[in-house]
Amino acid sequence: MSVELVKIQLKEKNILDNLIHLYLHDLSTYTNQLSINDQGVFIYENLECFFVDSNLTPFFIMLENQIIGFILFVKTIKNNELEYCINDLFLLNRYRGRGLGKEAVKQLLSSFPGNYYVLQLEQNQPAIQFWKAFYRKYNLLYTEKVIVEDGETCIAQTFYASSNLL
Repeated sequence: MSVELVKIQLKEKNILDNLIHLYLHDLSTYTNQLSINDQGVFIYENLECFFVDSNLTPFFIMLENQIIGFILFVKTIKNNELEYCINDLFLLNRYRGRGLGKEAVKQLLSSFPGNYYVLQLEQNQPAIQFWKAFYRKYNLLYTEKVIVEDGETCIAQTFYASSNLL
C-alpha cells in the first residue's frame, strides 16, 4: 500500500471542506475554542486562502486512489529565511496507527526540504505522540517549547528535514 500526496484543486474544495468538519470535530476534544455554527457544522476560517495564496497548499492524502486525509501546508519567511509549516494534518480514523500519516509527512518533507515548524495543542496528546514518534523514526533533531497561541497552550517544535529522509 502506497500513500500519495495530491495537490487539492479548487474544484475539489468542497471535498476538503467536508473533511475539515471531521478534523475540527476531532480537534474540539482538546479545546473549548471550537464549536459548531447554527447549521451544526464546524467552520475552518479562511480555508479559501489555501486556493488563492501561492504560499498555502492543500494536499489530499491518498491510498489506492481513495482520499484518506489531508495536509494543509504553509511556506513562510521568518528572519529572512524560508520556513515551512504543516498547519493541519488529518487522517480518517480507520487509517490511523498504520504509519500512513508518517509516510505522507515523509513525502512532503522530502519534496520540500528545509526548516519546519509544527504546533500541537498541549491537550492533544495523540498529535504530540505522533510527531515525537516521527522524529524518532527519521532521526530528526528538534527543538521544543511551550507557547501560547490564540489563547491556547501549545507545544511548538522546529526541525530541519533534508530531501532524503530514510
